[in-house]
Amino acid sequence: MKRRQILIAAMLLLPLSITAQVQNKKAQIEVGRAQEIFTSTLSGAVSYYVDTFDVQKVSNVAINAMLSQLDPYTEYIPEMNTEDFSMMTTGEYAGIGAYIQLVDSVVYVQYPMPNSPASKAGLGMGDAFLEINGESVIPGTPSLVSGKLRGPVGTSVKVKVRKLGETDPVEVVLTRQNVVVDQVVHHGMYQDSIGYIRLNSFTTKSASDVRRAYQNLNSGDRMKSLILDLRSNAGGVMDGAIELLSMFVPKGTKVLYTKGRLPQTSQEYFTESEPLSLDLPLVVLINGGSASASEIVAGALQDLDRAVIMGTKSFGKGLVQSTLPTPYDGILKVTISRYYIPSGRCIQQLDYSHRRPDGTVDAVPDSLTQVFHTLNGREVRDGGGIRPDIEIKGETLDAVVYAMSSQGRLFEYVNELYLNRPHPQQLSDVEITDEEMDRLVDFLEEKGLEYGQLSSTALKEVQKLGEFEGYDSEETKKAFEALEQLLTPSLRRDMEKSRDQAKRMLRGLLAQHYFGQEGQYAVTLEKDPTMNGALELLGNKARYNQILGKTIESEQ
Repeated sequence: MKRRQILIAAMLLLPLSITAQVQNKKAQIEVGRAQEIFTSTLSGAVSYYVDTFDVQKVSNVAINAMLSQLDPYTEYIPEMNTEDFSMMTTGEYAGIGAYIQLVDSVVYVQYPMPNSPASKAGLGMGDAFLEINGESVIPGTPSLVSGKLRGPVGTSVKVKVRKLGETDPVEVVLTRQNVVVDQVVHHGMYQDSIGYIRLNSFTTKSASDVRRAYQNLNSGDRMKSLILDLRSNAGGVMDGAIELLSMFVPKGTKVLYTKGRLPQTSQEYFTESEPLSLDLPLVVLINGGSASASEIVAGALQDLDRAVIMGTKSFGKGLVQSTLPTPYDGILKVTISRYYIPSGRCIQQLDYSHRRPDGTVDAVPDSLTQVFHTLNGREVRDGGGIRPDIEIKGETLDAVVYAMSSQGRLFEYVNELYLNRPHPQQLSDVEITDEEMDRLVDFLEEKGLEYGQLSSTALKEVQKLGEFEGYDSEETKKAFEALEQLLTPSLRRDMEKSRDQAKRMLRGLLAQHYFGQEGQYAVTLEKDPTMNGALELLGNKARYNQILGKTIESEQ
């Protein structure tokens, strides 16, 4: 079945302009053969299949079934999805400027962006969307609501919402405008002189966002060091990474080169602008969600001994994609090369060119990674992502806290708390009391919070397997019963262990009500082990220089 889908999909890509560039005669013959097979197969299905079906939908699935055999990043984007793709790369879209959240099939305003149409119209966190342009959006999904709220700049959209704390719905008419999402979601000054910038994604404007945040922090030359937080930044536009690197390394520095099958996909990349600072102590935070452009920045700064990398090992995406137009205004996003950072290493984790018979892919084992050297001679390795200079594991959400967050229960509860509070004057005034935490447990029980089902389900499967293999003695049954008791979720028991974690998340959400995203991130960082490790390191210049392999002469 998969084989047939691949052949069908191959034909669909034949009209691409890239087809004319295929030099290999054998490949041309194979493409032509796939085209004939596809035409015959699709025509037969359309003519004789028992029910009618969406030809375009089936075709799109067929294309991506083929491309999935290459790697997860090569994909066909049909015309209906190109606007979303453009938003990811530019950070711009036409709409009302509001983050949204789904809770029990109802879509709520999670956060209206400052100076956006949503903010100007008075929409606030916790407001529920009921209708858009006269059509009900309950039950709804984020994609449904988002699609209806977007539209050409200058056009109007009428929404019916239920304001937080009110029962009667109100109608609001908003005029769509061009919304530019600032990718710097939080920046601030810590310990009087340590700047902090958290970058959410790499778009065509992300470097400008970082530059603006940097200049704001450094007004009056008060910033003596900087923390750049790229945790869970999945990357994006490669040029954004090169522009960001230009701020911290000399102009004309080679920070990246690519190698592909075609000559035009093998290039060298150099910084092109004057840096903001060459000697400002810099720490970059990464984790397993830091990928692609984030790894280019972190890896290049590590190879050039320009920054200390802290956190956990990054994702390991060393592949570069480019886009090609397809007929009917679609896009083919295709992997065209691998990238290599200044030391010469490629940090790609998975080898998609050598799949197992079942289609799975192996990671590069540590034993097969190679040693490279930074500018100061420190050892670094290829394969498997960027390994931090200092490893600090961040906090992992407990199962019960993850469930209450992902299911929107914390969002609901904090909205109730917000209605009964005066507006705090400063962030430190935002607190969650012990009584409110006690009431949270009652609230979650009323909502029937579900979590922790995987362990008990897996245990039952193991028990069945044990019985099949003859392990069904009374002693074994009692052992399974005891283990089942331990693995069965108990909200009040599990909340005792997770109370502090849930309290911090609640406080962050409450801070967002009053101080926006900046407030939420500021609260989150207060007890962040990686952040605190970075602050401690930047307070110890000797250790910072030692990690980077700086000699006494280089410090003078």
